[in-house]
Amino acid sequence: MKNLFARIAARAVEQPAAVLAGCLLVVIIAAAGALQLRPTAATDELVDSGSDTYAATERYKDAFGEDAVVVLVRGDLQRLLGPDQIVRLLALENCLAGQSQAPDPTSQDAAAPTQPAVCSDLAESGAVRAVYGPASFLDEFTKQANAVIEEQTQAAAQKAQRAAIAAQRVAIENGATKAEAAAAAQAAAEGIQSQLGQKLIGQGLEIAQKYGINPGPPSITDPEFVSAVFFDRAQVEPTPKSRFAYLVPSNDAALISLRLDASLSEDEQQEAIEQIREVTEDPAFQLAGADFIVSGVPVLVDGVNDEISSAVILLGAVAIIVMAIVLALFIGPPLRLLPLVLALGAAGLAMGVLELAGGSLTLASLAVLPILIGLGVDYAIQFQARYREELDDGASPQRAAIGAAARGGPVIGAAVAVTCASFIALLISPIPMIRSFALILVLGTLAAYALSLTAGLAALSMADRNRSRRHLLADTRAEALVDAARRRIRSFSAHFGRRALARAIAAPWKVITVAVALSVAGWALDFTTPVQSDLRELVPNDVPAVQDVDALEAETGVSGEIDVTVSSDRITDPAVINWMSDLQARVLELGGFGVGERCADGETDLCPAPSLPDLVSAGGEAPDQATVDSILSLLPARFSQAMIETDPQSGEIGDTAVLAFGIPVQPLDEQKELIDGIRTEIAANGGPPVGVDAEVVGLPVLAAESSGQLSTTRFLISAIAIVLVGAVLLATLRSPRRALVTIAPIVLAVGWAGLIFWLCRVVLGGLGIVDIALNPMSATLGALVIATATEFSVLLASRYYEVRDAGASVGEALRQCYARTGMPVIASGVTAIAGFATLLATDIPMVRDFGLVTVLDLLASLAGVMLVLPAALVLAERGTARGSERSVLARFGVRRPRGARSGA
Repeated sequence: MKNLFARIAARAVEQPAAVLAGCLLVVIIAAAGALQLRPTAATDELVDSGSDTYAATERYKDAFGEDAVVVLVRGDLQRLLGPDQIVRLLALENCLAGQSQAPDPTSQDAAAPTQPAVCSDLAESGAVRAVYGPASFLDEFTKQANAVIEEQTQAAAQKAQRAAIAAQRVAIENGATKAEAAAAAQAAAEGIQSQLGQKLIGQGLEIAQKYGINPGPPSITDPEFVSAVFFDRAQVEPTPKSRFAYLVPSNDAALISLRLDASLSEDEQQEAIEQIREVTEDPAFQLAGADFIVSGVPVLVDGVNDEISSAVILLGAVAIIVMAIVLALFIGPPLRLLPLVLALGAAGLAMGVLELAGGSLTLASLAVLPILIGLGVDYAIQFQARYREELDDGASPQRAAIGAAARGGPVIGAAVAVTCASFIALLISPIPMIRSFALILVLGTLAAYALSLTAGLAALSMADRNRSRRHLLADTRAEALVDAARRRIRSFSAHFGRRALARAIAAPWKVITVAVALSVAGWALDFTTPVQSDLRELVPNDVPAVQDVDALEAETGVSGEIDVTVSSDRITDPAVINWMSDLQARVLELGGFGVGERCADGETDLCPAPSLPDLVSAGGEAPDQATVDSILSLLPARFSQAMIETDPQSGEIGDTAVLAFGIPVQPLDEQKELIDGIRTEIAANGGPPVGVDAEVVGLPVLAAESSGQLSTTRFLISAIAIVLVGAVLLATLRSPRRALVTIAPIVLAVGWAGLIFWLCRVVLGGLGIVDIALNPMSATLGALVIATATEFSVLLASRYYEVRDAGASVGEALRQCYARTGMPVIASGVTAIAGFATLLATDIPMVRDFGLVTVLDLLASLAGVMLVLPAALVLAERGTARGSERSVLARFGVRRPRGARSGA
């Protein structure tokens, strides 16, 4: 391996200019691709795409469309539905449904506005699959009802005419006069008309009973008709009926819901949302005393996408500035910023590969750039430190680069291997966002190592060639000030490090005991950490889309939807509908919704939403087949499509219906308990009828399941990461004992991370500073701590074993290890921590909280490894080198504490 790395470095320093030019060209091409990456906050990135629930939810979206885009119309409801405004509201809903033609005015007092061009654009796009709002519901129902009345009236007239002719013929055959025959014909006609009229009236009464309206020709501009449909007039003041809460949730609001086609790309969905906003802002549809808010999950995702774009630029700029400052303080001239340049190149390569693979920038990707910059700087620092060692020993720049590669390449490569092994463990995460995050980190880590080994050493040798050491150290005044600060930092770090190391060697059992106790406490407390995967809680509260969702819930009491899909080849069978109605009642009771309850009051966990039984059932009794068919024939396809699978062209009914329930924001553990309760109700009383399948689907269901998986898989991820790291260490160190000693501090570091996370949550949350919860990003904390802490441990332990194998005593090996490797490790640790610290610059809670906790964890891990590793090394070498403890303590100028047990 040493010969291989030496040959690579030799080729790089033979023609450094060509190597640098080639690397630069590759990086530029990759960076150009990286600039094409599009941000995405799609909810698919936050849930397990391999679960049965996800597959069922995708089938639901294919049949019924995406999560609803909701237009909240805020204003006095009775005024909104009054004769002077309802036609304008109807025109708005027709436009959103893709109808470019304005509705015909239904009275002389209410003229429909001219449809703007955006209505035609929305119609041509075909983006909207289903629309249901109060005005279109009333209008389409009245049109279909009047059409049925007209059809039956004409049928009655034709039958009466035929009866009159037959009666007249019979009368003439029986010898009646013309007058008598005419009278018989008239009597027969009147009898038929009376009979069919009574039947028609009966049907009208039945429909009126179902919908709470008065019989007679309905009209949307008839206030009595509108009031009878939507308002409970038994109350002292007219109050919207709770059964229509998804259309008229309160006296101050109406809702228009749109389901976009599930086949739309993110760009097409974004364009559709912009068109919907344009419609609501058009002067033709403005309503007196009312305003519009466009909200819903697709709108929230669109708003967060914009936030990701700006956050990437901010975090990248902050990371570059912070790293430049850190490097200036820790790295001497020349080429102080070379590690930063190499790290940026590695990040560009990784992002370019991501774009080539068709990936996108997710919320997790925001953290990738600062982390990759920190890791890339880290490896470059280690190679640069090895290079300076060789140079200080008298080697030429070319020989120094080759020596640094030969001696440092395998060790740093081992650190890279264990780091990648930790990231690979993240691939078992059920969250797609985390899996892509892991792949980018692996690619970026390998790219950083490759660039440091080739372009980094080539640049160093090229800069030092034909220059004297004296000339190299001739700094400007500014550089002198920076060097003075760097020397002070190094002096303080060296002094503190010597004393801490000496104490760890003097009392190794105490160090190990305290470290183990803290780690065990952290592992135990980590199980109590709550989980948060609600998209609104993971993004800034000042994002307009988030504020709109909050406004929606304030007005309606709900902001999401849980759906139960019911599939059967006899979906309109009254027995099936009766079972659905019974299930709906039991589920609503489970959620605390009862007679007289109002969702807008926020007292219930579930609220009714558009469902098939509400449309065809009356008084809880199962309707007959004729009634079901009659009611469904009255509904427009764009409305029924929200409740029963309907072909948009032919209007043919499919085999799947929906029971929908509105849901407010609530803790995910309570939400999961509610979802489990719904599943229990589905299985109760023998389950669905024969030939009927029912599944609980929807984003809240997926979020609740993902939160549970985050709680369990994060421990599994940490365990797998430790196993993989152990396997890599065993392969590289070729000694079970050495591998065990090296990995011991890492296992403890994961426990320390859990303890610090718990303390942050309790202390910072208790003080009201920040409420930290486990989210999809912080769920990766264990693997990241293992990756970073293992690198520190590998670099130190490898240098120790290198010196030890050369014949040095334990004490001398520790002295040389920390003297030569300690400061580069500290510098690497500081750069890694600085990379995570830049995440604090964003106002995205998920990324910011992750950065805060990770910085504290890595500080503890770095300090812990620096203390625990020497204690573990001393204990592992017990009895092999008598007197080495005394000698090393003497070298550090520290006396062994009285009563401390001998370390070696």
